[in-house]
Formats: sequence, C-alpha cells, structure tokens
Amino acid sequence: MLRIVQWNTGIVGTAAVRGIAEHPGLELVGCHAHSKEKVGRDVGELCGIPALGVTATDDVEKLLALRPDCLVYTPLFPDVDVMARFLEAGVNVVSTAYFITGRALGADATGRLEAAARRGGATLYGSGIYPGLANAFALVSTGVCRRVDRISVLESVDCTHYDSGEMWRRAGIGRPVGDPALPGMARELTTVFADAVEMMARALAAPLDEIRYDVEFAAATQPIELSFMTIEPGCAAGLRHRWSGIVAGRALIELGVVWKLGYTMQPDWPLEHGYRIEIDGLPNVRSRLEIVHPEGWAAPDFGTITAMPAVHAIAAVCAAPPGIVHAHELPLVVAAHVAGARA
Repeated sequence: MLRIVQWNTGIVGTAAVRGIAEHPGLELVGCHAHSKEKVGRDVGELCGIPALGVTATDDVEKLLALRPDCLVYTPLFPDVDVMARFLEAGVNVVSTAYFITGRALGADATGRLEAAARRGGATLYGSGIYPGLANAFALVSTGVCRRVDRISVLESVDCTHYDSGEMWRRAGIGRPVGDPALPGMARELTTVFADAVEMMARALAAPLDEIRYDVEFAAATQPIELSFMTIEPGCAAGLRHRWSGIVAGRALIELGVVWKLGYTMQPDWPLEHGYRIEIDGLPNVRSRLEIVHPEGWAAPDFGTITAMPAVHAIAAVCAAPPGIVHAHELPLVVAAHVAGARA
C-alpha cells in the first residue's frame, strides 16, 4: 500500500480522493484543506462519500509527519514552495496543477523543483487529461508511422458547467473582446500547453526552433448567466487558441482548444465534444477521444478525467528515479487494479 496525501478538495481534488479511496493499492492518510471551514472535517464527508477516518488540515508539518509516499497535488494554481517542500522531504508528487515539464513556471522555479527532488530522492510528475493523457494518447498513435510531419491535438468542449470562475476570469472570459489585455491573459493562463509541446517534442526526439501562440475570442451576443459568473454582450464567452512547436518554419506539433461558456456567441464555433488527434505523415492517422459521462454524474464527478491520469500514475512515479519525469519516460499508465470493479 502506498500512503497518499491529497492537496485540497476542489473539483479535481474531490475526484482524486474518490479514486484513491477506491484503489486497492493506495491509502489516503492525510488531506490539506484550502479553506478554514474545511479544517477538522472528515475528507470523505467533504467529497460526498462515506467517512474515511481522515481529517482535513491546513498544517503542512502534520502532513509531512505522516511520511506519505506521494502527494497528489491538485490546486487550481501551483505553489512552488509547497511542491519543493514535499519533494525535499522525500515525498513523490503527482500534480494536475499547471505542470508538465516546468517550462510554464520558468527556469528558476523548475531548477528549484528538480534540485529539491534530487535532494529528497523523490520524483515529480505532471498530468491530467489535457495537457496530459490526450498528449500521451497522441504520442502512442505515432507508433504506426514511418514518418511524422505534423501531430495535432484539439480539445473542443462545452465548458458552460465547469464551475471555476477564477480560472475563466484569469483567461479573460467576461472581459470585452476588444480589451488589448485579453490575448496576454489567455496566453499566461495556458502556458502549460507550451510544456506539453516541449514534452512531445522530446518524446519524438525532434528539437524545436521555437514555440508560438495564437488566440481568438468569441463575444457573447446576449447576457449569459452562469452559476459562477455573468458574461455581458460583447464580452468574451469562448476562446480558440493554439500552441505550436515550430521546426524549419513549419508547425510540427499543434495543441489547440476550443472552449465555450454558454450558447449565444459569435463566432459560434462548432464543438466536437472531445479530443481530436491528427497525425500527418506516413501513414496519416486520425483518432478521436470522446469522454461519455454516465447518467447521473454530478459536479463532484466532473474532475475525474483530470484527476485519474495522475492517480493511476502514482505507483510508476514512486518507482521512478529522482527528479522531474515526463509521460514518455514512465511505463504505460493504465487503470491497473480497478478493472472490473463495481460500485
């Protein structure tokens, strides 16, 4: 059994707790609470499942004293101090918080995390659905190719019910589409996609000349009332962006998204409700990853596809050499030990 500490119980953290609790090889021994009202409460209660006998705390020293094997780190945005503290204490970290290679955090922060991991003999790994599993899915798909000219991943989804107002505001959603700050805001929020471009290029042994970014916004045509924010007419209600890894002036790797909040906007881009992978080469490869939510799923389940690629990687990360590890450097991450399980 691997001893696990969970960091926070938001959308993704709640899903992680549920996955850890049901996994026969993992034991939840501690949980960090972001808000004071959650401190002292049973983590199962916080996550809508039966009591787990684990009490949430905001005391990091208490969590470190539990001597966990791994920290599942799922806040909305990362704190390098927290990550480094656990790594230096010898605790492996799997993160869904804007981390794939560390590029988005900057060279200084990445160097600090690498050094902390090596001092502690621990490993740091970042995943999620996208960036994360969808990128690994695309890389595996290149295995049939004799030549790869371009590899593209597109997430095209309806985000209307994804209750994360802070994240959407930081992306520029809700601001006038003519606001000159908008492109920079979207770029800053999504820089982790540049991490994923970098990771895929390393996996393909294809050095990049540069990484480029472009984005466009869709404007609400009437007020859009969401449970977590209101978007007024003329303000950004959707965005379409692309991070591109360039070799010899051409895009070798393209990572795109189409995110829409609400149903009255222009341009009204069509949605594919999933992930589209395209590989141009010899041969060409086309595939689609569609997530079908079971009937009756509610808000606590929405973070599952982000949380579980990290949870399922825990055993491989704990066995990996110290330092920062990437998806192509791990054994194939699958839903081991839970196949055939029934609620």
